[in-house]
Amino acid sequence: MFWWIGVYAVFLWCYNGFLESLLGIIWGSLKNLLKRERFPERYGKWAVVTGSSDGIGRQYADQLAQKGMNILLISRTEHKLIAVAAEIERKYGVQTKWLAVDFSKGLEIYKPLREQLASIEVGMLVNNVGHLPPPSQKFEENSDHDINSVIRLNVVATTMMTRIVLPGMLRRRKGIIINVSSSSGYHPVPGMAIYAASKVYTTSFGLGLAHELRGTGVECQTVTPFLVSTSMSQEFTKNLSPLTAVLDVKRYVKAAVCTIGKTAYTCGHWMNTLQLTSLSPQALTRQQASQFNLATVLSSPKRKQPSFNLMAHG
Repeated sequence: MFWWIGVYAVFLWCYNGFLESLLGIIWGSLKNLLKRERFPERYGKWAVVTGSSDGIGRQYADQLAQKGMNILLISRTEHKLIAVAAEIERKYGVQTKWLAVDFSKGLEIYKPLREQLASIEVGMLVNNVGHLPPPSQKFEENSDHDINSVIRLNVVATTMMTRIVLPGMLRRRKGIIINVSSSSGYHPVPGMAIYAASKVYTTSFGLGLAHELRGTGVECQTVTPFLVSTSMSQEFTKNLSPLTAVLDVKRYVKAAVCTIGKTAYTCGHWMNTLQLTSLSPQALTRQQASQFNLATVLSSPKRKQPSFNLMAHG
């Protein structure tokens, strides 16, 4: 008698889990076949990528340059930025600029950033910079520096960078802001409590902004990676089951870039979508995360901080 309630519930679960994004990607792909616009024409000539010297940010810079975008790299380490900029210019023949910025500093860093970015046509902003305290630490074990860095890099930097570039995009009536969030924002994660909470903000901010921007010609996409491996992830991933699929960062970002302009919300790769839709209920997921993080501590006495994306940063 009430079978239709079950059908409706399953439909809503599927739609919220992956169908909305999938349908958007299909529709966006069909529109792209008709228009055949390249990113520089559709959005603007320059892509600004934060946290771009390593990991996911580095791959976004590479993939966007391959599609003809000029790249402005923003990260903390100057010698890495110089090397990445030179390699991108050599491989793809695009223009590059770089800015060495420590986002863990206060609001004073944003005035010179605003002045520098005013000189270029920013068509894309990839908000990727972020900070992850050592996983498996309880909140009271997090240092003041870690707490400050999570707030300033994961929350303030995303918000302020968006605030800087958005007025110009609105005037030109084109552009896209890409916020790299995390699957850890889906459920509370014991051992990563402040990091996961910061990613709830990133996701909510991106989705709300996407609705506000409808009809303006400017877009906002939220990307929520799940298991993505970077060069320093071995210490963290060794406790995963051998059957657990951990995506290579280059493969992940290549798929994520294919979703740009097609959906406002994506896991970035179909494998991450399957992993996320198979998550247990919240209470069980919290217990599983707590047990997994404890295993990580026991297997790593020095508690090294890996660069591993249940997350998403370069």
